[in-house]
Amino acid sequence: MLKYNIGASSGNLNTLTSGSEVDGNAVFLGGAYRKVASLSALVTVLAQTNTLTIAAKWQVSNDKSTWVDVANGSQNAAAVVLQTGTSGTDVAVSKAIPAPDAIYGWKYARIALVTGGTTGATADTYAMSYCYHQMTGAEAPV
Repeated sequence: MLKYNIGASSGNLNTLTSGSEVDGNAVFLGGAYRKVASLSALVTVLAQTNTLTIAAKWQVSNDKSTWVDVANGSQNAAAVVLQTGTSGTDVAVSKAIPAPDAIYGWKYARIALVTGGTTGATADTYAMSYCYHQMTGAEAPV
């Protein structure tokens, strides 16, 4: 069963200083049945503040309270910036960000946005949600 636009969250980056994080909602990756496959996050960001950067990263947890950053590949490459603000003339950027394979060994996963460069303002906005295939009992590996 395909799931679209699940766990949506949105807001603005007002007063978030450089290095601040905005966490998306957690996705339960499944137990013995109803496992999640092909997880991606649909992220839309709009950086209007000059020099504000917005990057995305995946995080995992087994208890939904302690979160660990997932490396972007085996060599721990840095997260790529989705958008850098200029002078208030930017347009929103939407990206489907696939989850790395490493998340599937955990109970929960989420996407998080990280700001950089400068402090955000109310015109700097984000929206996040998830799309995935929820496998049935017949499809799900045990």
